[in-house]
Amino acid sequence: MRRREMLALSLALSLASILAAIAGPVAAATALTLHKDPTCGCCVGHADYLRAEGFAVTVIETTDLESLKRQHGVPPALAGCHTILAEGYVIEGHVPAGPIRRLLAERPDIVGISLAGMPPGSPGMGGEKTEPFVIHQIERSPGTETPAIFAVE
Repeated sequence: MRRREMLALSLALSLASILAAIAGPVAAATALTLHKDPTCGCCVGHADYLRAEGFAVTVIETTDLESLKRQHGVPPALAGCHTILAEGYVIEGHVPAGPIRRLLAERPDIVGISLAGMPPGSPGMGGEKTEPFVIHQIERSPGTETPAIFAVE
């Protein structure tokens, strides 16, 4: 390396070090584990969307999602095409990043949240969004017929 190149590299490394000190430590991405059927492509789209939103997503393929949903207290009426587990919560279906961040920040005493079904235009799904997404709470008390609304986007 020539002297000029060495000087430029040294300057760049020094600048990077100063900027890192000013910015402080980088926060670790929130870990999400997305359980999906091996044949479902929209679930991969949702995982990609969540990664782009700063989450660390691990995808696990399973052919028995129903057992996983039952085990984690997801009522059939609130089921989505995939189940995400994060920090003790269940996130069911194509929930946007905002309600997930809110859930993990506020930490309510619930099982989790759900965007039931596969609404067009939701993150990872094709199509056009035609109405607000209604995100429901999954309550801890079994048999709750009408869960409260957690967030609307």
